[in-house]
Amino acid sequence: MVGNRIMNLDTPTLMTMESFVAACAGAVLLIVWSQNRKASALALWGLANIVVAAGIFSLMLGSAMHQPGWSILGSTLLALATGLMWKAARAFDGKSGRLVLALVGPAVVGLASAVPGMRDVAGSLSLGVGAFYYFAAAITLWLARQERLAARWPIIVLTAVHAGVLSIGAYGTFHGSTGQDEVPSVMSWFGLIHFETIIFRLGTAVFILALVKERNEAATRTAANIDALTGIANRAAFMESGERIMARCRRESAPVSVVMFDLDRFKAVNDTYGHAVGDDVIRKFCEVAAAALRPDDVFGRIGGEEFAAVLAGSGIEAAGVRADRICASFAETCRFVGDHAVNATVSGGVSASANGEHALSALLEYSDVALYRAKAEGRNRVMRGDQPRPKGGLSNVLRVA
Repeated sequence: MVGNRIMNLDTPTLMTMESFVAACAGAVLLIVWSQNRKASALALWGLANIVVAAGIFSLMLGSAMHQPGWSILGSTLLALATGLMWKAARAFDGKSGRLVLALVGPAVVGLASAVPGMRDVAGSLSLGVGAFYYFAAAITLWLARQERLAARWPIIVLTAVHAGVLSIGAYGTFHGSTGQDEVPSVMSWFGLIHFETIIFRLGTAVFILALVKERNEAATRTAANIDALTGIANRAAFMESGERIMARCRRESAPVSVVMFDLDRFKAVNDTYGHAVGDDVIRKFCEVAAAALRPDDVFGRIGGEEFAAVLAGSGIEAAGVRADRICASFAETCRFVGDHAVNATVSGGVSASANGEHALSALLEYSDVALYRAKAEGRNRVMRGDQPRPKGGLSNVLRVA
């Protein structure tokens, strides 16, 4: 008998621990959010944990004081917290999550708890609503799994497991294995829920922070590799990706081609129409080139109006045909830019290695020589270059616009 009382007393202790952990987790998330206001998911997840702490405290007051009003408030707050976490999961992946949908569950639980005839099922209803929202949150996070963030999977698992535990608790409460108005034993499903919930609160707080950190780091890496004006690879990223393509073609003894492009008389475009029109011309060229290239080709901006592409598996003729297509399409696209008759054109140079044995720098050099010839012979054309010499060698090319 004494042992049974001790076991019963342990459950309020667990609830106190759970409330404390939720409050601490929520406070940490809100503090981090205050330093990173763009991460609204942190604010919602933190607020949800604060609401959980208040809900558990209300349930404890209702049990200790035998006041049903506190119990009603506690059940409603716990349901509200689950709705907020669902909304936080939606916000993290940039999806809309209407607040009214997050409030429907708590409203149903609150109304059911306030109706005397429904109080017997209010506890199981609260758990069921929580399970529904957590399953929805797990599914939301899972659907965005194409964004490869390592911390995503642990939080999906924790959320799905928590939803499953709440579902079992709702079933047990509804069928009377745990009384609605009694303090459950620590060895009951409710005891398990409290243990598991503490792990869930700590784990999800850690992993939501890790998710935000990973995403910020990924955005920083992307910004470092992307040209701000065009959204394509900058010179450093182009060279890195191009070297990987060259190494792969070398291993497979596959052909590879390099195309260099340079916008014709671009300084004159800027001087005549202004830099805003010049920027539009650059962006239009990138759109045309990206549409003509294959998904696995590497394309980047290597200078002000200079661009290059590495085409794996393409010989010089195939690459030349593709470059010709880009040249013609760009001339057609840029006859007019806004209200200005710009008639912008581009010249190109192509070189190739039959088996990938040459360095990327050598192919770029020979493409540059061919590009110079295209400029010298009238612009708005693509010239094929000679095969690179085995050891390469710098050429003295006087570039013209």
